Amino acid sequence: MSDSDASAPHVPTATTSDEVKPSLLSENERLISVLQTCFQDLIAKQEEQSEKIHKAIEGLKPPAPVQDKKTLFWNSYMKLADEYDNDFQQKYSTDLNTGLIFAGLFSAVSSAFIIQIQPDLQTNPTLKIIVAQSLLFISLFTTLLASLMAVLGMQWLMYYQAAGSRGTTESRGRERQRKVEGLHKWKFKAILQIVPLLLQLALLLFTTALSVYLWTIHHSIALIVIILTGLGFGSYLVLLGSAIISPDSPFQTPLAPILAKAVYDPHLDSMV
Repeated sequence: MSDSDASAPHVPTATTSDEVKPSLLSENERLISVLQTCFQDLIAKQEEQSEKIHKAIEGLKPPAPVQDKKTLFWNSYMKLADEYDNDFQQKYSTDLNTGLIFAGLFSAVSSAFIIQIQPDLQTNPTLKIIVAQSLLFISLFTTLLASLMAVLGMQWLMYYQAAGSRGTTESRGRERQRKVEGLHKWKFKAILQIVPLLLQLALLLFTTALSVYLWTIHHSIALIVIILTGLGFGSYLVLLGSAIISPDSPFQTPLAPILAKAVYDPHLDSMV
């Protein structure tokens, strides 16, 4: 080897990018791993603290009172009573509201016919005119009576709904039971069923009066009304008979339970 070669400085070999990348990746991975460990420890400590706080709060709450058999009984009673009362209120409130609407419309129709044939009473009225006018007045009075009973029925339901609205569970339950017994004693359901019966009677009287009046004007027109009235009344009797024969019949009417009780079993108090 020559002197020139020996005196030449040694130049280090440059590292390639492939040799640097693994070193950088390993450093980043270690840093990420350390950060993940720190975060996991922090989350675990927070969960532990939250659990301790939750237990402390639960410990500060007063223990749930132990209910005796009497309290459990009245709570169960009021729960079942509320379900029954809600169905009871909804059924009869709907029936009475429907009756009021029908009575209002029917009263207007009856009044119009009364006004129409009123002049015939002032000039030598015949017996048929007198009968027709009398039936119309009875029909109108029956409708007004049904309206009055429907209004009273709504007030009675509101009075019953106010039963047991204050006080302890036991006092409310006893008050409610007292009023329920009063409903059965005074036949409250049967009284409310009079409203649709009066409306049905008013409709029958009206169609009868209309048939009698039209007979004095034109027999053919009166005959058509009589036939239609007979068909309607006959259909009603058929449906009423099916309800009396079979309690499962869907064609129940207010009169059906009363007749079924009178015909088959005088002890069917629950049906009335």
